[in-house]
Amino acid sequence: MTMTWSWLEDTYWCVPSVSLPALRFDQDGNTLTWLVDQTVWHITGYRDGYFWGVCSALLRDAGEAAPERGPGSRPRGFTMLGSVTPEGAVHLTFIPTSGGSPTIGLGRIVPFEAGHAFEMQMSTGSGSQTNAHWAFMVPVRPGDSSWDSLPGFEGLSVDTMLEGLEPPTVEK
Repeated sequence: MTMTWSWLEDTYWCVPSVSLPALRFDQDGNTLTWLVDQTVWHITGYRDGYFWGVCSALLRDAGEAAPERGPGSRPRGFTMLGSVTPEGAVHLTFIPTSGGSPTIGLGRIVPFEAGHAFEMQMSTGSGSQTNAHWAFMVPVRPGDSSWDSLPGFEGLSVDTMLEGLEPPTVEK
C-alpha cells in the first residue's frame, strides 16, 4: 500500500515511555550505559515526499531521577530534513543548530494504535562516546497529557523543548 504523506505538515511527535531507553558506548572505559532519550519533532512542511522542521533532544542517565526541566541543561536543537517514500520508508538528517556533525535517522512510518507512528533508528557520537537509539515517534497534540509533561521528563513540555528553534523556510 502506498500513501500520500501530506498530512505530516504541521504535526508534532514525541517518544512514548516504551521507547525511551537508549544505549551509550564509552570507548575510553569500554562500557555501556543506559540512557533515557526524549526527542520532540515539529514537522513544519511537506512537499513531494520531502518534509522538514525542527527537533529537540534531551538525554539523561537511566539511573538518575527524572528532573522537572531536564538534567541541568537545555535540550539540544536541530533542523530536521527528511524524505519519505510512497511505501513509508523514512530517511532523516538532523543538523545541529549549534554546529557539529549531522545525525542520520532511518526508519519507516507504521500503523500504530488508531493512526501512524514513525519507527526510527539512529546513532550519533562525539569524541569517545556513541549513542544508539531506536524508538517509535508518536503524534502529540495540544491537550494531550504528553504535551505538557513529556514521558521521561515529567513537567517538561513540547513548547519548552522546541523553544527558540526556527524551522527552515522554503524558497520559491
